Amino acid sequence: MAARFLRTTCFGIGRRCWARGGVRLYTVQAGPGSAADVAAFASLEPHPRSVQYLMSTVDVSKIWAFLSTELPIRYAERIRSLEQVPHWEEVPDLVEVRDIHLDSFKAVREAQVDTFAQVAHEAILREQRVVDMMAKSMHYLRRDHGDVITEDFVSKFLDDFLLNRIGCQVLLGHFLACRAGQKSGIIDPRCNTKKVCRAGAKAVLEMCVSCTGLCPNVFVDAYSACGNGLDDDDTPRFPYMPHILKYIVMELLKNSCRATVDMLRAGQLHADDYPINVIVCADEDHVTICVADQARGIPRGVNAWSYLYTTAREGEYGGEKRLAGHGVGLPLSRLYARYLGGALDLVSLPGYGTHAYVNLPRVQTQQVEVVPDADYQYDYASLLNFTV
Repeated sequence: MAARFLRTTCFGIGRRCWARGGVRLYTVQAGPGSAADVAAFASLEPHPRSVQYLMSTVDVSKIWAFLSTELPIRYAERIRSLEQVPHWEEVPDLVEVRDIHLDSFKAVREAQVDTFAQVAHEAILREQRVVDMMAKSMHYLRRDHGDVITEDFVSKFLDDFLLNRIGCQVLLGHFLACRAGQKSGIIDPRCNTKKVCRAGAKAVLEMCVSCTGLCPNVFVDAYSACGNGLDDDDTPRFPYMPHILKYIVMELLKNSCRATVDMLRAGQLHADDYPINVIVCADEDHVTICVADQARGIPRGVNAWSYLYTTAREGEYGGEKRLAGHGVGLPLSRLYARYLGGALDLVSLPGYGTHAYVNLPRVQTQQVEVVPDADYQYDYASLLNFTV
């Protein structure tokens, strides 16, 4: 424990660090954004926050006081992990991603409470292309250096990197939402799961028609074991971020719709006979969403969670890869589910179809960030945590 305690005692010029051992100060003889500054912050532990904390902390000055020290820790962790990737300097996109993160790290380190909104806006815009750039870069490295860049390496690296990134994006978004006057910041205290799922289904079906000319049937139903003012109309509601929930549901439906369309085309079948069902249900502790299709299932031996796996060929599905892309959507959806202690799992029924299960805790104190750190191994939740 002594070594781990000492690791949290060093920290930036005149800044307060909310370390586990209390508030501490440190001095680095280098400017913000220097290699020494990044290394100092990378050596610190992140401080995950709960939904309860986010909903109760809406004063922008208090949020900034936390983010001014927490964001550099998370940015520095990603910079460090990227620089440890073998041959990363050979890939221009990885070099650019590193520079993007250095720019955001330095901007946050130099920001004050009255300038942080602009810094947050610029960081979000600056990092918009990061996910695609990282995915493409891993494909290149896997192709050219497959002896060291294995599929397991890619999965572990991108899982940690992108999950860390999700936390930063949420915290930045929460700050900006609170500054804009949103009562609970980025969190909807009564997120209507059925409404979100239906909106996601509508968007995917429009996309499917645009890309393929076909429109599978998607049905959304909701059920709840709770009444007493919690889910009186059988529609599960819980504190969550609607845009994240919509992203997860849309990615699952994109996969189901694409597989269904391929099956319908190949067998001259009718969409009415092969509906896709979205079932939303809940008890007092969890919300579960099941997306079930009848598109014959996932072939044995296929790793659907791999960032290197995609069935889409260039020019397919509308040419813009809106319905299918670089293989990032499904593993990234799992990270979004994991971010607040949830899980996303797939069950393939060979010859019949695929069931995807999203399980999310609905109790605020249980909805705690998962923030990957090189010095701590997380035990991620899975379907088994939510079954009887």
